[in-house]
Amino acid sequence: MNWFRLKFLENKLAFGEFGKHKKYLRLCHEREATTTAARVKIAQEVLDGPGINSLESWAHDIYLKEHSA
Repeated sequence: MNWFRLKFLENKLAFGEFGKHKKYLRLCHEREATTTAARVKIAQEVLDGPGINSLESWAHDIYLKEHSA
């Protein structure tokens, strides 16, 4: 059931408010969230948090580009 909830939250992040999906991906990478429960917790935290401005989104994008490989 957690898997379904995670997919629902990830879709909500991807097609929801500007920049929240990048913030979610960055937090998952920083916290090394590999389990579904940990990723659900981070997704809920990002959804409940404040909005993301363009500079913060840009910083998340740069971080993800530098640390993905």
